[in-house]
Amino acid sequence: MTPTPLTYRFIPVRARDLDSIEGDLLVVPVFEDERPPTGLAGLVDWRMDGLLSRMRLAADNGDKDNPHYQELILAPLSAGEDDKLLFPAGAKLSFLKVMIMGLGSRKKYDGARYRSVVKSLAQSVVSLNVKSLTLQLPGWQAAGLPARRACDVLVSELLNLRKAGQEIPEHVCFVE
Repeated sequence: MTPTPLTYRFIPVRARDLDSIEGDLLVVPVFEDERPPTGLAGLVDWRMDGLLSRMRLAADNGDKDNPHYQELILAPLSAGEDDKLLFPAGAKLSFLKVMIMGLGSRKKYDGARYRSVVKSLAQSVVSLNVKSLTLQLPGWQAAGLPARRACDVLVSELLNLRKAGQEIPEHVCFVE
């Protein structure tokens, strides 16, 4: 049986464009030392009424007396290297699930770290068995990579997993 071709497209980081897509998984990369969240993380934070910011504050302060911690139903998130948090998107986003992916320190982020993050991301996506993936490439600008090369790294990782017999998403949407 011939595998389904991997299709991909690009959209800008705008609410109306993100709202135009429905999908299985939205991956949101976050640096631990970047506050407030920017890019896709900032848009998702705004759309989810500051949920990412509250999770980050809870990681810093952890005190249940902290008013930002109250009513927080998800675990605190430091956004350190390899931190991942998966949760249902709810009604405010047109995706089934959201995965927040911690990138660690922006200052220490480079091309080698980018490739490591992308490999981990691809493995996580495959383990979730999703048909469609929407994401902002995890820190490609901070790593100093050209956009085309950053995309190629992710697509290559996914295709390598397919060659190894894994099911990969059929559709990928890059939010940049």
